[in-house]
Amino acid sequence: MARLTIRMRLILLTSAGLLVLITTNSYLTRALSENAAGMVKAAGLLRGIEHADSAQIAFGEMRYWMTDLAVSQLTLSERSAAAARARMEEHLGKLAPWNPDRIAAVRREVTQYGEFADKAVEEYTNDRRVIGNSLLAQARQHSVVVDQLLASIVNDLTGEALAAREQAVSEAAAATRLSRIVVSAAVLVGAFLTFLVLRSIVVPLRQLVAAMAGLNVENVDVAIPAAGPDEIGAVARTLARFRDTLLERNRRESELRAAHEELKATQASLIHAEKMASLGQLTAGIAHEIKNPLNFVNNFASLSVELLNELKQMARPAITVLGAVKCAEVDEVVDMLTGNLEKIAEHGKRADGIVKSMLAHSRTGSGDRQTVDLNALIEEALNLAYHGARAQDPNFNITLEREFDRAIAPIELVPQDISRVLLNLFGNGFYAADKHRREAADPAFRPVLKVMTRDLANEVEIRVRDNGTGILPELRDKLFQPFFTTKPTGEGTGLGLSISYDIVTQQHGGTITVDSRVGEFTEFTIRLPCSRQTATAGTTA
Repeated sequence: MARLTIRMRLILLTSAGLLVLITTNSYLTRALSENAAGMVKAAGLLRGIEHADSAQIAFGEMRYWMTDLAVSQLTLSERSAAAARARMEEHLGKLAPWNPDRIAAVRREVTQYGEFADKAVEEYTNDRRVIGNSLLAQARQHSVVVDQLLASIVNDLTGEALAAREQAVSEAAAATRLSRIVVSAAVLVGAFLTFLVLRSIVVPLRQLVAAMAGLNVENVDVAIPAAGPDEIGAVARTLARFRDTLLERNRRESELRAAHEELKATQASLIHAEKMASLGQLTAGIAHEIKNPLNFVNNFASLSVELLNELKQMARPAITVLGAVKCAEVDEVVDMLTGNLEKIAEHGKRADGIVKSMLAHSRTGSGDRQTVDLNALIEEALNLAYHGARAQDPNFNITLEREFDRAIAPIELVPQDISRVLLNLFGNGFYAADKHRREAADPAFRPVLKVMTRDLANEVEIRVRDNGTGILPELRDKLFQPFFTTKPTGEGTGLGLSISYDIVTQQHGGTITVDSRVGEFTEFTIRLPCSRQTATAGTTA
């Protein structure tokens, strides 16, 4: 079967079905024809019975009118007897083909009856009643014979009609049984042949469908049925060639992918190195320029506090001469100057801490991990980012919300690199929230940046959420690609999030994801392993 084409299989199946149908139809036609002939024969016998009954009735009427004619001598009786005899002869004539001899015997008896009856009528006419009665008696004997003959004809016809009907019914039942057997056998044979043909087509087709489904998902290990001489074999050969092509393409894609990943890694390293070098140089220069005057401010503030205290001590005798009121005023002014100088010193130290952080971030360093307090690192980066934004735009303002998990233990990380990540996220959040404020129609809108930390046993989580403009869904998958930015041209380099992604995922073995809704919020989620071993295990997995 497998060596035949699908077209030839269908032709053979159709031919076999037609042959069975023709054979069955021929047999049924012949059986119906024979049964119809039997029914026609039975119908003819039934008509013969009707003619025999009619002939018997007509003879009875003839006998009645002949007897009445002999007695009454009426012309009406003579005409009625003649009409009854004519009807009887008509029915006997229709019965003659069935059994001519018996019909001839009936006619002879009827003729003899008629002769005796006619003679009896003549005798009654001549008023010889004794002779007439004798002739009527003789005629009556022949009428009895006629009745017997007609009754026997009816009985014989009835018997033959019943036999013919029984035979027709029997033949019809036999034909019905045989036709059922033939039809059942034809159905079984047709179903078996159909099963074989369909199986020879469906099974390879199902294998081909499975093979095509596997190849569609690039499963090159899928089994392809053997290629035969039929149409399915042609498709199998085509699929085999397609699989070979797919194997070759996958091999080339693997080579290209490896080369591309290597190129991306090299590119990212160069970009990161160049960016960090430029940023470090710029930050170091600015920090050094600020640090010198800041040292003077801090030193002179501390010195001025000491000088005021000395001045207050030295001027105490002279001040007491001025009176209690003037003395209180001088003390108040001196205390106010002392408080101002202390505030100057306090904020100068804070500024000095920011400058030291800038210098620390500007150093390339060795990337050594340190055990640090994550909440303190985030607080320091948040203050640094906020003051940097205020330095660029004095009108900038934003509400900072903190929700730190105080149960977080110190973790191992590279503080300078994580600070860069946080500064990038804080800066982007400031930009988005302030942009939303400028574009919002609601004057009551208040920019907010919220930072949250959470202890997750083997890792810690950092969430940075702003209520800015949000990010379109189609842009989220591109956020961490190098040189991609959502900011207008000239306002962003497209490297901040790319560098942050490399620091978190490649250097620290963590994850960074983003969730956003346009016009409502953007939230970055960073998860960092608590130790180097956990990070190494996560990276390997």
